[in-house]
Amino acid sequence: MQRVLAAALLLCAVSAVTGCIIVGDPTCSGGGAAVVVTPGVVVVAVGESFTPNGSDSWCDGGHQSHGSPYWSLSQPGDTMFVKLDATTGRITARRTGLATVVASSRHSSATSEIQVTIR
Repeated sequence: MQRVLAAALLLCAVSAVTGCIIVGDPTCSGGGAAVVVTPGVVVVAVGESFTPNGSDSWCDGGHQSHGSPYWSLSQPGDTMFVKLDATTGRITARRTGLATVVASSRHSSATSEIQVTIR
């Protein structure tokens, strides 16, 4: 369990320039969960695609388990600006604007957001 926290912190340190968000309790002391995404902010040109990194960790019977988060858009209107693959998190820019991508745990209420600017 401490290895998961150390790995998440190392991931944040390596990606300090692009940003990192940890939400939840990555230890199983309180039975929590965590969603880790990098980067926290993305700038994409119209027609281009980008796939962020995401990790979903949760407690299962006192043991840490891992998987991929579920990806969604914060607002229905964000579909005007980006196309999002809910399984992989791949973001494809459609038109100039702003959108918010949400990475959600499949096993808890933990979430994390990525701010997307389309130019």
